[in-house]
Amino acid sequence: DPASGSGHILVEAYELLKAIYLERGYRQRDVARLILEKNLFGLDIDERAAQLTGFALMMKGRADDRRLFERGVKLNVMALVDSTGFDAEVLANGVKLADYGLKPGDLTELKRLFENATTFGSLIQVPEGLAKKLPSLKQLSEATSQDLFVSEALKRLAPLAQQAELLAARYDAVVANPPYMGSGYQTVTLKTYLRDNYKGYEKDVFSAFIDRDLAFSKPKARLGFMSPFVWMFISSHEHLRARLIDRETITSLVQLEYSGFEGATVPICTFTLQ
Repeated sequence: DPASGSGHILVEAYELLKAIYLERGYRQRDVARLILEKNLFGLDIDERAAQLTGFALMMKGRADDRRLFERGVKLNVMALVDSTGFDAEVLANGVKLADYGLKPGDLTELKRLFENATTFGSLIQVPEGLAKKLPSLKQLSEATSQDLFVSEALKRLAPLAQQAELLAARYDAVVANPPYMGSGYQTVTLKTYLRDNYKGYEKDVFSAFIDRDLAFSKPKARLGFMSPFVWMFISSHEHLRARLIDRETITSLVQLEYSGFEGATVPICTFTLQ
């Protein structure tokens, strides 16, 4: 889930994956760690939301494995961080980058990529050239240094490398309730980014997210969305409409009535793609 919020979709996915594992004959106490470390991935721009997601998933796992907290489980859920505090120059001068197959430009590119990570979130796409350097960047982030400033740079590199890895990956299933924000409510920075990187999808953030989520998916992957249903009708979403009809396979589409969710009167639809 590339905009996981407090983790409702991932928690539901846990139950589905658990049923699959058990059907395949896995022991229930082994299932939790497998799902949490190998099957579920979530990103958000809000640190508190990511913490809630992590807590919810760990509690789901704890119900199936009472010793889960002792196993050092590493979740693939995180809040994206900006790169403003990362000093690429200090690191380039304090470490032999050639030993890791890296150049100073790789660190600079990583820093530039995530300058507005908490604004753009999962809409950020990792360039192919940089994606190839991610194993080396991860290895570098695990290095140690006696130099205080280099040590701080390495510490700040670690989350940047991790989020780049999650953003560069391709997934078998992508499920999302993407954020909604029309162009009238977008900041200048966000509006410019959407115009430059998501031409035709820039009228609303949810539209750009649908395009991005398709890029997240492997060939023959399954995708599921809950979004405003306006993309089916209005002219500003004609590009998205054509994309979904001409290039993708819509496997289900449900247009809910305005009061489809108790306490919320919103124009919502759910749909799945293959």
